[in-house]
Amino acid sequence: MFKKILVTAALIALPCGSAQASNDIPDGKSIYAKSCAQCHGVDGTVSKFGKDLKPFPARNHRAMAQVVSRDEMRRIITYGVRGTGMTAKQYDLDPLEIESVIDYIKTFDYKPNLANGKKRFEQVCISCHGMDGRSNTGLGAANLVYSKLDLNAIVHTLRHGRPGTLMAANEHQLSNIDINDVAHYVLSLRYKADFKNGKRLYAKNCKTCHAAPSTIKLVGNAAEKRSLADLSDQLLDLRIRHGRHVKRAGKAITKLSPDEVKDLLAYIRK
Repeated sequence: MFKKILVTAALIALPCGSAQASNDIPDGKSIYAKSCAQCHGVDGTVSKFGKDLKPFPARNHRAMAQVVSRDEMRRIITYGVRGTGMTAKQYDLDPLEIESVIDYIKTFDYKPNLANGKKRFEQVCISCHGMDGRSNTGLGAANLVYSKLDLNAIVHTLRHGRPGTLMAANEHQLSNIDINDVAHYVLSLRYKADFKNGKRLYAKNCKTCHAAPSTIKLVGNAAEKRSLADLSDQLLDLRIRHGRHVKRAGKAITKLSPDEVKDLLAYIRK
C-alpha cells in the first residue's frame, strides 16, 4: 500500500516538474516586445521611432532573419553596434534570453524583390562588377556569375565588405531590405552550366584523345597525387586552354568562351 502511494505521488509530481522546466525557458516574443520593438517594430519591420533614429535608422529584422547567422545576431544583441542607436544588451539580457530573442527573430520571413535588387545593384555595384556581374571592369572585382558564395556569404560580404580589397562594407549605405534584395539578385546572375552543350563540346574538342572523361589522366608536377576532383574550375580551365595541352588539342580550344568552358567542365566532372 505504501509503495502504491509513493508511485502515485511521483506520477502527480512529474507534470509539475515538466511545467516548472518549461517556465524556465524565456519567452523570446515577450522579451523582443519589451527590449526591441520600440525601434524594430513588433513584427520586425521598424517602428516610426526606429526610422527617425540618428545617425542611422533601425534595421529591418524581417529582411535579415533568414540570411544573417545566429553568431552575428548574438554579437549584435550582446555588444551593440558602435555609432548607432543599437546599444549592448549584455547587461539587460542574460545569454539564455538573448538566444530566445534570436529564436523569435528567426521566425520572421521575407519575400525578396528582385526588381529592387537589380535597381540597387545598378546603383551601387556595377562600377566594379559591371552590368552583367562578370566584372570586366579592370578593377579586379570578383566575377559574380561564377562565384561559389552561398546566399548568407553574399549577404555577409555586402554588409561587411572584404578586407584587403575594394569591396567596402555597405551595412550603413544599404538597408537590410536592399541587402537581401541585392543578394538574391546576385544569386540569380549565377551561371547554370549546360551539361548537354558540354557533352557536345567534349565530343568535338576532347574525344579524339580522351574517349571519356573517366579516362583523363593529369600530367605534370604532383599529378600522381591529384585527380580532376582536386582541381578548381580555374585550374582546369588553365590546363585546358593553355600550355602544352593546346599543342595537342589545337588552338580552337583557346577560343572557347567562359560559358562554354563551364559547360565542358560540368560534363567532365559529372
